[in-house]
Amino acid sequence: MVTDEQLQEIRDHLEKSLNPLFFYDDDQDGLSAFLLLKRKYQKGRGIPAKPRSGDHEFYLRKIREIDPDLIVFLDRPDVAQEVLDGAKCPVLWIDHHKPVKRLGVKYYNPMVNTPGDNRSTSFWVYQVVQQDLWIALVGCIGDWQIPDFLDKFEHQELFNKKKTPPEILFDSEFGKLIKVFNFILKGSSSESRKNVSVLEKIQSPLEILRQESSKGKFLWKKFEQINKEYEALLKNALDHVEEGRMFIFTYPTGKNSFSSGLSNELLHRLNKDVFIIARENEHDEMVTSIRGKTVDVLPMLEKVLKTINGHGGGHVRACGAVIAKEEFPKFVVEMQKEFAKLKLN
Repeated sequence: MVTDEQLQEIRDHLEKSLNPLFFYDDDQDGLSAFLLLKRKYQKGRGIPAKPRSGDHEFYLRKIREIDPDLIVFLDRPDVAQEVLDGAKCPVLWIDHHKPVKRLGVKYYNPMVNTPGDNRSTSFWVYQVVQQDLWIALVGCIGDWQIPDFLDKFEHQELFNKKKTPPEILFDSEFGKLIKVFNFILKGSSSESRKNVSVLEKIQSPLEILRQESSKGKFLWKKFEQINKEYEALLKNALDHVEEGRMFIFTYPTGKNSFSSGLSNELLHRLNKDVFIIARENEHDEMVTSIRGKTVDVLPMLEKVLKTINGHGGGHVRACGAVIAKEEFPKFVVEMQKEFAKLKLN
């Protein structure tokens, strides 16, 4: 867990800061964590951080441009030591992935004190701010977790009597809200910045789901545009189900990436053990999302990456990797070999 003393330390840093810079993972958990802090402290700039080669250069460039007095990394599984060395101000890192050791940073990860406690970043940030419960729920459930404050939500009807994370995500009205948070980060940087700026001002989830305000209507329209593209890709994936316990699906580069969300929904809808969903990007890389329904896929990935030109990480049953395009066929073969070993045990 993250201790009360650590939560207070986070509050103290944010209260003192005049110009904080937030780097948050470009998914529901990362975005929710940022929104919770921005709405509470009403200051700072947030930048979604997508998995990419040369992350350290991206971070350092933004730090030089903005010149913050505090840097906060949210839901990022890895930050290079080079980035921390280049920061000229205090750095906070709030995460829940496999713990790593770095110098020059205040590191808050529940798994450090309590191995196995991987409650989401938005869960811990909610403990910091104690407001906007609905946003915290988007982050937690979007990360396949049911937090202990679920029953405090005033609009229980949005869950459509669903109880588990995948049921809520893919078979309830609240699940559509989670997709809104995910999809408004798609598109160009200027588009996503505008969308997030509008989302910062939303006071109730019904503004979006029922289009009860002009801001809610704006975000819902953006969601519907992106969702058409996603639904077509989902149908394509479901039309290409083959025999075997591993499901592998690749798609070409396009305006938007859906690998993470697609792998999650396919995990819910298909009776397979392992899912590998990959998109070819403009850098001749395969951005890959990996899920395990019945097996732990992170150990498999870690073994394979020792022999493959790529990098990655994440959770035990939900992880990702960026693989050189020419290495991807070998990557798939090696993952199949590791899976076969598990089946033999």
